[in-house]
Amino acid sequence: MSRKWVEEESRQWVERGIITEEQRRQIAELYPYKRSIGEKLPVFGALLVGAGILTFVASNWSAIPQLFRLLLIVLTMSGFYVFGYRNEERGAKAFGISLLALGVITFGAGIFLTGQMFHLIAYDARAFIIWSLPAILLAWMYRGRLLYFLALVILNAGQLYSAISFQQFSWLLLVLLLIGAGGYALQNRQRVIFTALTPSILLHGLLYLIVENQAIGWLILMSAILYAVLDWLSDRQARIAGQLGTLISAFFLDVFFIFFLGEMNNEQAPLAATFFILFAGAFVLSYLGKRKHSEALTLVEWTIFLPFFYWKAGGDVMYLLILFVFSGYLLWIGHREEWSSKVNAGTLLFLFSTFVGYIQVAWGFLPKSLFFLVGGLLLFVLNAFLQRQRHKRLRDEGKGGSQV
Repeated sequence: MSRKWVEEESRQWVERGIITEEQRRQIAELYPYKRSIGEKLPVFGALLVGAGILTFVASNWSAIPQLFRLLLIVLTMSGFYVFGYRNEERGAKAFGISLLALGVITFGAGIFLTGQMFHLIAYDARAFIIWSLPAILLAWMYRGRLLYFLALVILNAGQLYSAISFQQFSWLLLVLLLIGAGGYALQNRQRVIFTALTPSILLHGLLYLIVENQAIGWLILMSAILYAVLDWLSDRQARIAGQLGTLISAFFLDVFFIFFLGEMNNEQAPLAATFFILFAGAFVLSYLGKRKHSEALTLVEWTIFLPFFYWKAGGDVMYLLILFVFSGYLLWIGHREEWSSKVNAGTLLFLFSTFVGYIQVAWGFLPKSLFFLVGGLLLFVLNAFLQRQRHKRLRDEGKGGSQV
């Protein structure tokens, strides 16, 4: 519930003598105001100013003497760090964190510009490894989500760069992700942090499979194991948020199988015996964790991990069915638990599932104009249905509030 809704409803409770004005104030204090866009303006302003400075320097880089280039990098980076530290100490946390983030960005730009200046050639991702260290360190020091997300971007970009440019997988980047970013997530246990962490881990897993020419189906097993491990987290919100990121990643992997399963041969599937032994072990681990937290009902989420890629003839149809089952489940459980992020995710995934199914069924035999026309009408119908469900939920919440 929002602070505004509580304040409006609680006035009626005071008028009807259910609670006193002092109790109303205490209840309202339990629901803090959401941060307004005005509080985020310094962050965007600092990012734009930093981008302008870096763009100006890059465009005039060749005209600047080498000594002044080095001084410019050091002074700019130091300035961002010093002013960021001072603002954070004075209480302007958002502005200070944004300046520290610009210091990290400038440090990374300095690494690559210095390498270009002295014609240094790298044959691995060590530049990104060095770049990620201050981002991780500052995220731990200042507990800034912006710094945490910046560290994730650097680590993921470094692994992508290593895989694409050198056909190598950097184990050190993975270690930094698990210990640096993963440790930070375990310490802070915020939903958005865990939701972003798990897809990053799976991205590294995907790149490992690509570099080592392994079957993409192993990524389903990685997702299942990660999901099972998260079942043992004691913090419920962090556990659900991390698993939501894992489930959504597996959802889009299922979409991949829908379109490309027919083009895969038996050699591109994981070794069945090894896969099913590990899969069964992960399921048992997950079941024990869910039983410990009295959440056995959520075992239905394991449907998204089912390895239908072994079933060449009807695997794509089963995956399409799973998309609808899973997105419908998210909608249902989100309404049941009044968890807006699950409702929103379920709504978007249900729409996406419908779109995927429509492409699979209709693209081959409908005229293209009719294809888009029917697709648009279908989206209008789905939107009307979801809006109706939303209004019904709001009415139910209003009735529940009036009965307090």
